[in-house]
Amino acid sequence: MDLKAGQSTVEQEAERGTNMKRMVCAVLSGILILGNAGYGGMVSYGAPTYAEANAVGPGIKAAVGLNDFLDQEVPNPIVKPADKYSYEQMEADIQSLKNTYGDKITVNVIGTSLDGRNIYDIILGNPEAKSQILMQGAIHAREYMTPLVMMSQLEYALAFYDTGHYNYKSVKDMLKKVAIHFVPMTNPDGVTLSQFGIDAIRSDSLKQGIRDCYTRDVTLKRTADSFETYLTKWKANAAGVDLNYNFPYGWDELATKLTEPSSASYKGPAPFSEPESQALRTLVDQYPWAVTVSYHSQGQVIYWTTSSNGAELASNTLAEAVSVMTGYRMDNSDGKGGFKDWMQSRSGAVPGVTLEVGKTPCPVPFAEFPEVWRQNKGVWVQVLDYVVRRI
Repeated sequence: MDLKAGQSTVEQEAERGTNMKRMVCAVLSGILILGNAGYGGMVSYGAPTYAEANAVGPGIKAAVGLNDFLDQEVPNPIVKPADKYSYEQMEADIQSLKNTYGDKITVNVIGTSLDGRNIYDIILGNPEAKSQILMQGAIHAREYMTPLVMMSQLEYALAFYDTGHYNYKSVKDMLKKVAIHFVPMTNPDGVTLSQFGIDAIRSDSLKQGIRDCYTRDVTLKRTADSFETYLTKWKANAAGVDLNYNFPYGWDELATKLTEPSSASYKGPAPFSEPESQALRTLVDQYPWAVTVSYHSQGQVIYWTTSSNGAELASNTLAEAVSVMTGYRMDNSDGKGGFKDWMQSRSGAVPGVTLEVGKTPCPVPFAEFPEVWRQNKGVWVQVLDYVVRRI
């Protein structure tokens, strides 16, 4: 095939692979078609796409026979599932994981929230690797199941760091070539507010601003909830800025009627106006990113593209790989002001996906965690394997 001018190596390989799969499926329609052996070797009949050819998810089924650890659990885990997995518990768990696993992880503070909480970046593997994966969660306050998922993934990876194999490759060897960054709680103030209410906020001025948001939203009939219920549904940071509307791509055109802080959907006075979005920008500028994975809730869906995706082909194949693991369907996103969309549209576009976990409107009930965990426990290694194959 003729490759388009200006495509990256990753995009060229992705396009070549996608077209080859479709050609084979077209020729052999109705005959037993082997799935991509590198991603599980599952089978389908005449499936036209990678995702359909491997649609056996969710969870470890996608890697039957090719791994020796994804069907296991961590004995006596440090990270323990909890209904409201808090900033304080996460911080304690990060320290305990560092104490237990030593130089297998590097712990950095990439910023501080408005209310004085640290924003952590935990690097798994070789920090000097030429390819890096960025996984971030809880940019929206009420989506606080995602830090629990990500911290559990991190401990799982550490527990099988030395012994695990995936698609016939050593996890340890893969992590020499590629590092994974876990930013499990991008919005720690918002998470704390959604979990524990106004008294958990330290700053009196921030508390007053939050009360003002409620008064304004009631007056403008944007909510009929009690103050306590309103706070449980909070998405923004402590200043009432929706952090996933605070990135540059499409910010000027972002369709929102909100011009003042609120519990959700206010894009802020300017892109990167908030310390939390600034922290992600600082991190992004420091490393050579291969892909990004953003954790949100809910919907059991993978958003993979936007209107100006400079890494569309690679984002598509990444989404298909993650869909195999989770069983989640793939869909488009409108791509205004979001982190993934900024990464895909900036100079040196980075492939990315957004995973929406859970079924029930946020906060996702804790009763759903076992299913969410089963679907997502292997996402980190599926993405790691995806990147290693393209080095």
